[in-house]
Amino acid sequence: MIRVAQGAITGYAGSAIVNAANNRLILGAGVAGAIARQGGPGIQDECSQHGPIKVGEAALTGAGDLPCRFVIHAAAMGDEPASERSIRAATRSSMLLAAGHGIRDVAFPILGTGVAGFPFRRAVELMVEAIRETSAPGGVDDVVLYGFTSSAAETIREVLARTP
Repeated sequence: MIRVAQGAITGYAGSAIVNAANNRLILGAGVAGAIARQGGPGIQDECSQHGPIKVGEAALTGAGDLPCRFVIHAAAMGDEPASERSIRAATRSSMLLAAGHGIRDVAFPILGTGVAGFPFRRAVELMVEAIRETSAPGGVDDVVLYGFTSSAAETIREVLARTP
């Protein structure tokens, strides 16, 4: 099941949120910066132990002071710009990593659309396809796609409504 939420992903109180990460796993601006500020320095400390990773891969850390239990750092950019391939791969890697750790619910921002500047609607389409391709019984069964603004959330709803 894919749902839509509007607002800051850092308020998600489920099992895991996904960070729109760079492959060096340095928590700088955007979603990553908010996670670092609100979750505390321990998240960056754990990232430093995992990174760098390849663009398209994902890494799992604790969530520090955030209301969720885990942060999945999805590297959709970094040593290469955000692209259709990297957004699809980072989404798929995040879903598989979550399932492999028994995480049943995950909240995603729309990867590659902040500082990376990838077109929002196309990123949503790619992510929805990748989520549906990697959903399997016993895996992640509840995905929330976050739009920070009401117009972003509405765009996600539109894509979901027209994507089989």
